[in-house]
Amino acid sequence: MYEDYKEYLGPARPCLICGDDSEATKRSIWAKEEYFNAVKCKKCGMVTVDPGLTPEGLNFYYSNNIQRRFDDDKKMKDRELQYVQDKDFLQKFISSGKVLDIGCNGGFFLSKISNNFEKFGLEIDEDAVNYAHTNFPSFDIRREWIGEDSFPEEFFDLIIFRGVIEHIYDPKSALKRATELLKPNGKIFFCATPNLDSFCADLYREKWNLWHPIQHINIFSINTLHQLIGKGDYSVLASDYPYLDTPYENQTYDYKKIKEDILLKIENKWEVVEKSPPFWGNMLSVIFQKK
Repeated sequence: MYEDYKEYLGPARPCLICGDDSEATKRSIWAKEEYFNAVKCKKCGMVTVDPGLTPEGLNFYYSNNIQRRFDDDKKMKDRELQYVQDKDFLQKFISSGKVLDIGCNGGFFLSKISNNFEKFGLEIDEDAVNYAHTNFPSFDIRREWIGEDSFPEEFFDLIIFRGVIEHIYDPKSALKRATELLKPNGKIFFCATPNLDSFCADLYREKWNLWHPIQHINIFSINTLHQLIGKGDYSVLASDYPYLDTPYENQTYDYKKIKEDILLKIENKWEVVEKSPPFWGNMLSVIFQKK
């Protein structure tokens, strides 16, 4: 499954938050599959896939990302429904201004946001940028990446990382740049982000449905995101764990499977357990406000 990406494995990374691997921040294995390890810092709780893919490997993986989306019609339709729920949550707290969507793909989520916003996006997939230019010509979508962008400082009222921060090799630098781009009292919105603190993450680990060591090389909780973005620089404005009323909810099946899997674990039959279902807490949404 992962063989094509083995050559792109990078060197070990220190803890993204603590910044070193001293005895005080020594990390333990949180999950393991083939040659990928997810390690957890015992000081701050940050989990990273280490070794993970280098930026070159990530670029290789995402080079045809928009086509992969189009190839899965059901996922595209489910995302469309989830975009609306995420938009509705966000717009309770901000409804206009300049917005930047990091890793905006073809501009799909931006298209759901109110036209009271002036819309900007950054994306590295050339096909996705071309799609956005064709289908959403009023959006300013640039084939650039954060930190190598051409925007002035304190330009945006809102910056969005939707299903993105867990993919970034150096999220600390990305968030530092986001802080530079954000106006005072501006907001950063993380959503569709796998949640380390979820029940399923703890129970299933490498059998969690959001375990993907090529894509999800950082696994956050709201607390570790807050530590990384800077507790002195941001306050938590609002948070949510979308599951109920989402296109992924199937309570009858999901509860039944989790109950059965817990029994299998008690009976030492974990090897027969398959991937976890979608469930409450698996995904987090959080809005931070710049102080």
